[in-house]
Amino acid sequence: MFSSIIEGYEQLWKSIIRPPREDYLDIDLGPRRFVMDRKSYIRTDFSIVSCKGCRIQASHFEPSEEDRGCEILPCVIYLHGNSSSRLEGLVLAPLMLPMQATVVCFDWAGCGKSEGQYITLGWNERHDLDIMIRYLRANRRVGCIGLWGRSMGAVSALFSACNNLEICSMVLDSPFASMEQLAYELARKNSNAPGFFLKFVYNKIRNTIEEKAGFDLSQLNPINLAKNCLQPAFFITGKNDEFILPHHTQDLYQEYAGDKNIVYVDGDHNSPRPKICLGQAAKFFYSTLLMDRIPKRIRSIRKKKYKPKEIESEEAMLRWAIDQSLKEFDNIRGSV
Repeated sequence: MFSSIIEGYEQLWKSIIRPPREDYLDIDLGPRRFVMDRKSYIRTDFSIVSCKGCRIQASHFEPSEEDRGCEILPCVIYLHGNSSSRLEGLVLAPLMLPMQATVVCFDWAGCGKSEGQYITLGWNERHDLDIMIRYLRANRRVGCIGLWGRSMGAVSALFSACNNLEICSMVLDSPFASMEQLAYELARKNSNAPGFFLKFVYNKIRNTIEEKAGFDLSQLNPINLAKNCLQPAFFITGKNDEFILPHHTQDLYQEYAGDKNIVYVDGDHNSPRPKICLGQAAKFFYSTLLMDRIPKRIRSIRKKKYKPKEIESEEAMLRWAIDQSLKEFDNIRGSV
């Protein structure tokens, strides 16, 4: 009985800072050179060293030299959730590349192909994000920077943005407002134990995590930082999210100081976001990353002659264009 209690406790704290690591092959990242909408693009893999000395693996998707057009281009950095990897962010490539924005996806320390034992739900990740931004500025011909974060990645974006003015705008999908509040909500959902016992277990887990990973769960309160973030933000939450309840995103939206918008989508925490939502987020970056200032002659926009005649509204056209780009990119990855 005692051993089962210990095993159950280990599963609890490991589920927070040592969730299952997503494994994948290099081929899953797609080809290193590919063509979409008659323009050629390349994928360059690189690595940086995290704030704790771990090697972080990343990929940069950008136009090839013959189709680049501008020396310096905007960049959207995708920040994945816990128990995930940079594969999660590949959906951005067919959204942003045709608008002449480059895309960077990377594995947080402790995730995917990156080194590291533990994740810290945004505490150390914010510093690694700052390192990544400095590297991209210095070495990858990157101009305006946007962040697209989901779950832990969205929290990391908030932590970084309040002190980093190089971040121009953010898409924040399902961040938590308070880790302590989230922990109690999940505990009450999965246990009938009295409140005093839940508090005892939480404090025990909090001490274990601080001992092993070097951070305090109770300091993860992005709600306290939202009022200091001035970048435009586009919030997303799933209507049926039972992991991080929608009120977390709503609370952050209410406190957020910068220009903001929020959309509620069908689905839960891990559901693929609807194409129209992806399109709205892409349009948000188009304006906030100053893509409209890139000369029109080098922007890859699908020609009207390819548009089906039955499509009339702007929303329908956006949905169709995104669908075509996603299908094209899926075919490219599948052909590797």
